[in-house]
Amino acid sequence: MSDTKGERRVDWLRPLTPGAGPRYMQIADLIARAVQTGELAVGDQIPSQRWLATQLGVDLTTVTRAYTEARNRGLISSFSGRGSFVAGVGEAGDEMRIDLSMNTPPQPASGSMGDALKLAIDEVLARQGIEAMSAYQDTWSGASIVQAGRAWLRPAVGAMAGQQELIVCAGTQAAIFSLLQSRTQRGDAVLAEPLTYPGFLLTAQQLGLRVVALEVDQDGVLPDAIERSHRETGAQVIYLNPTLQNPTASTMPEHRRKAIGAMLRKLGMTLIEDDPYRYLLNDAPPPIVTYEGGERAYYLTSLSKCLWPSLRTSFVLLPRQHDAAMLQDALRASSMGCSLLLTAVAEHWMRSGQARHLMLDIQREVRARQTLARNLLPKDVNAHPTGLHLWMTLPAHWNRQLFALALEQQGVLVACSDAFSVDANPVDAVRLSVGGARSQTDLAHALQRISTLLREDRRRGVRAIV
Repeated sequence: MSDTKGERRVDWLRPLTPGAGPRYMQIADLIARAVQTGELAVGDQIPSQRWLATQLGVDLTTVTRAYTEARNRGLISSFSGRGSFVAGVGEAGDEMRIDLSMNTPPQPASGSMGDALKLAIDEVLARQGIEAMSAYQDTWSGASIVQAGRAWLRPAVGAMAGQQELIVCAGTQAAIFSLLQSRTQRGDAVLAEPLTYPGFLLTAQQLGLRVVALEVDQDGVLPDAIERSHRETGAQVIYLNPTLQNPTASTMPEHRRKAIGAMLRKLGMTLIEDDPYRYLLNDAPPPIVTYEGGERAYYLTSLSKCLWPSLRTSFVLLPRQHDAAMLQDALRASSMGCSLLLTAVAEHWMRSGQARHLMLDIQREVRARQTLARNLLPKDVNAHPTGLHLWMTLPAHWNRQLFALALEQQGVLVACSDAFSVDANPVDAVRLSVGGARSQTDLAHALQRISTLLREDRRRGVRAIV
């Protein structure tokens, strides 16, 4: 063994564990653990890929993939002709930055997403050709992707999936903007939960709408509060996210959904039901739209949260007797439609069953990450075993902005309650998104920093000033 290749400093090396996840991820995790424990110091050279492959009894491509993962995490830097070395702070970009502020699904630990994407693109191009994928979207309904979307929605909304018009659009944010633009006028009131999706709040602000926070209890929005706010403000539109609500991670029970559906029918209000997280749950109650009857309700769902954000593929189920032209015009005014390549990939995954397989892989990964959170964070954190995010109310000695700033200084980003609040003075709380970390190891490090910071009371030692 040669010192120049780092083969002598291998006290950190451990046998790989069968069934504990992809071998390349285990190797990358070994490097990460050795760096954190000090077994590997900044500047140490790590073994050559060929030597390590021989020692661990794996093929060379597995080690190559592991070193790529380690570089992506900022753990090592590689130099042509010299080898790979443990990176110092700042050498590999934002190596210490772990972003838990964006609500994205984690990549399956198996690496199946990348493989599935390559196969789908090859299949799409072989079947349709590059010319067919090079045009702009020329229709918003009736296309093959919409038929696949109807089948995808049927477990959630039943027969409504085939009875009402369905439109595909480039992301749910575009749909929310277009719906509010076409259903409201500047100065109108729109009802919502007191903590809600930031994209909705931004859209309302841009359109000059007044968002009115509804009273809630442990089951969600109170039907009587809807009636009272409707009477007091004249609001005709309500926006709700009842399943794995963003940011509180709560799911509205079925009896409350029925009561809200009945109230909306009574008042003749328009519902925008945003349901991007449903497919992460195996036991979600039926959407509110099924109890409202589809008379004045728009049902929005997306593939971004349950599969892959870059698909940019969302569906809008329109109310009965709705003229789709108004919404289509609003969508055309704000974008040139979906990427035909991405919608073709989405359709291929849905029709072939690959979407379901990928979703199960993501659920498994999310479940493992939520288990980490349960073990490391306080017991009163609100979360679901397969949800993408957690809602954490801070102890009395922490202000939300100071807590987020202190975490950012330690390389961890979280989302403050201000981003979600209709009111100016929200509760001191933060949302943590488990999918943002590159790996379970990175997530564990971030959660450990959060746990330690929660126990730290920076008010201690402050002298009274007279």
